[in-house]
Amino acid sequence: MPNQNIKSIRFLLRNSSVLLFNTLLLHLLLAVGSFAEEPRFLEGGNSAEPRFDLGYLPIPTTRVKLDLSGPWNYIIEGGQSGKVQVPSAYDFQGRVTFERTFDVSPEMLDRYRFHLVMLGVNYSCDVYINGEFILNHAGGYTSVLQPLPEKVLQVGKENNIRVDVNNALDGRSTLPLRVPVWGIRNYGGITRDIFLLGTPGLCIKDVIVRTEYPDSKGAAKIFVAPSVDGQWTPKGEGKERESLGFTFQVIDRMTGAPVAQSAVVPLTQIDGEWRAPEAEVSLATPKLWAPKTPELYLLRCRLVLTVAKISSLLDEYDLNAGIRTVNLSNGDIVLNGKRVILNGVVWYEDHPTWGSAMTYEERERDIVLIKNLGANAVRFVHHPPDPYMLDLCDRYGLLALVELPVVQAPGSVLGQESYADLAHVALKEMIVRDRTHPSVLAWGLGSDIESSHPAARRFMESLVDLARSLDTRPTYIATGIVDGDSCTDVVDIAALNVSTHDPKAFQATLDSWRKSHRTKPVILTRFGTEVQQENRNGYSDPLSQEAQARYYIQRFDMLRAADFDGAFVWSFNDWRGDHPSLTVRTGDPSMHTMGLVSSRREKRLAYDAVRAVFHGEKFAALPIGSYSMSAPIIYVVVGFVVLIGMAYFYNANRRFRENLNRSILNSYNFFSDVRDQHLVPVLHSTILGLVVSLATAIVLSSIFYHFRSSLFLDSMLSYLLVSDGLKRDVVRLIWNPLKCIASCSVALFLVLCLISCKVYLLRVLFKTRIYFFHAYSVTMWATPPLLVLIPAGMILFRIMESSIYVLPSLAVLAGLHVWVLLRLLKGISIVYDVLPFRVYVLGFLSLALACVLVYFYYDVTQSAPLYASFLYKLVGGGR
Repeated sequence: MPNQNIKSIRFLLRNSSVLLFNTLLLHLLLAVGSFAEEPRFLEGGNSAEPRFDLGYLPIPTTRVKLDLSGPWNYIIEGGQSGKVQVPSAYDFQGRVTFERTFDVSPEMLDRYRFHLVMLGVNYSCDVYINGEFILNHAGGYTSVLQPLPEKVLQVGKENNIRVDVNNALDGRSTLPLRVPVWGIRNYGGITRDIFLLGTPGLCIKDVIVRTEYPDSKGAAKIFVAPSVDGQWTPKGEGKERESLGFTFQVIDRMTGAPVAQSAVVPLTQIDGEWRAPEAEVSLATPKLWAPKTPELYLLRCRLVLTVAKISSLLDEYDLNAGIRTVNLSNGDIVLNGKRVILNGVVWYEDHPTWGSAMTYEERERDIVLIKNLGANAVRFVHHPPDPYMLDLCDRYGLLALVELPVVQAPGSVLGQESYADLAHVALKEMIVRDRTHPSVLAWGLGSDIESSHPAARRFMESLVDLARSLDTRPTYIATGIVDGDSCTDVVDIAALNVSTHDPKAFQATLDSWRKSHRTKPVILTRFGTEVQQENRNGYSDPLSQEAQARYYIQRFDMLRAADFDGAFVWSFNDWRGDHPSLTVRTGDPSMHTMGLVSSRREKRLAYDAVRAVFHGEKFAALPIGSYSMSAPIIYVVVGFVVLIGMAYFYNANRRFRENLNRSILNSYNFFSDVRDQHLVPVLHSTILGLVVSLATAIVLSSIFYHFRSSLFLDSMLSYLLVSDGLKRDVVRLIWNPLKCIASCSVALFLVLCLISCKVYLLRVLFKTRIYFFHAYSVTMWATPPLLVLIPAGMILFRIMESSIYVLPSLAVLAGLHVWVLLRLLKGISIVYDVLPFRVYVLGFLSLALACVLVYFYYDVTQSAPLYASFLYKLVGGGR
């Protein structure tokens, strides 16, 4: 009977080995397939013609535009080539060269001075025109206005422009940094409009607009200061001498009627720069811009040449303007003399069809949906938006929070001078481009940075100084660190990101933040919850649409009670992240389904719930459903099967039972017998190794499943696994305990085999002749203490549900593995017949060296050690 059992076990072992090998092979093929994804371009772009409200660099009669959108040739570095529509976004990381030809007529070359305009090329690019280097630019979401050298363009259709684009990010020196999870998709390419702007030789380069409205019933004043660029030499003498001047006209956007005209102010050239005093007008009965009444004026700025009191137009520059005042008074945000509460949403520039190269029509649809929601504000998270989005905010009446891409930056990075220089350049480009928009409420200087680090405060102080030198609007940072934050007192608005889902923790965080910042406006820049699109199981299911709707209704009640000055729903739309996320539970680990609408803009129940909150209406009662959360029974089932099988084999096979008892109770004699070739059957060693691997796999799966919602573990997996394809597979395994147990069992048994090979190779060092059998037996029979993990794995998930037992449980598990390591080193010393001390020293030195090498590898390639402590501080180990 025992022999028959042995035969049955051998048969199962052979077939199990084949099954395990096939499983491993399948995972390797999946990983390889993940690396070999086909490069993908998301075409569409801004197909609409520029509209009257496209306020950035409009094209009046004095200027001309050479549109460079349309088909371009592309070549992927080391890969394919072809044609693609521009603007477009490529959905992979790498270098791509874009190239096309364009036509310039003789009349254009004679009449205009040309500038290259790029509204967005991600991330860095080098531009060449007709083989001549034009510029290098880093930053995918700020715009470029670059004058072209003389004679670089030529008459005809053979003009050539080449744009070399690289969208690679890293963890130390790019802006934005490589964000491990919950960031935005790092699309590459020419994602926004690109064109050549032809201006007169002397032109208006930019204008600075400011308004004054001191009395709610009095007159308003508009001041405009021009920035003029180009060369000009006056002609004539006396009364016939030419002079330059600047003036502007105010036009009612609604009626098209002129309402005011400024006097002509003279331009003078000092040290090669054109300077002019502010031109001003006064409006007796001004229309004020506000979210409910977004009244706009058109400012028609003119550069004029005057000879004998007769003026002729040299250049024209149009822009939208709104008259409004924003003050921070007594801890409130005051707009036009009245306190305003921000009811906002976080908007992501992402679409499944166009990626970040969204069309003008799709952008306007989003703004209409946001406005219909009842929102009065929108946060453009992580980077400045396309200028057209701010034009839409001006027109529809939405206050805009515009942010730098300083996201999840550790303090040590913020302390680098090179990184600060990048941030300063980006901030200047952002403010100079967008400061004329009345909709822009405040400038965001960062989000989720290590705001408790001393270097962060110095970094923020320098940015605030620069922002205040360029514009008068308030500043903020969206911090995720409540305790220890040292940056919020530097900025004007106390803004907080909240990730916790626990209602009590949420309320406590609000109270703490409000109490700490009584003299500043306090806003919640991010709060939200994930949802499954088709889940309508009632709010008892945390991933249902009902649960998402109820979440917002309850949280807005808390916000009103805490007297916050505003809050931003996270988020308006679903978006794709740059890396798979462990915490995403909706099928696609890269798709963050946090939106009030889906990625294709399908409304969810939460859209209507938030709309009711914003309009002060009651929302219909939500069904509770019958969902109940329970621990996976698979750990108990698998553990029970393994326990019964091991107990049966232990009782049925006397030799195995004796060896197991001796290996635990008298390990020295046991390993001595192995050395002296008192053979332990290979089958017994293999069965032990497989059982230990399976028991450890149950425990590992329990731990991973417990921390499946941990943002810290999510971030660390992104750094440690390196490959997005590999992480995607690991994420799917963690959420499927049975597959996770099977895969971990294979991996752990292979690790034991690899350790056996390393033990065998030590014969060269110790100059002792042994066989692989000795190394294999020592490795496998060092592991019996881990058999206790069989019953432990059955209950570990339940134990760790109580937070006080998490660390003790992990400590006990670590202690067991240290015991196994000591047994392995002891077995090696006995088999090789060397002093134990020598083996222990060599073993621990080797382990320390391996840890150092791993540390430096991940530090150089992923900057993982740099981020570990910061991310733990930011999100907490269990969240």
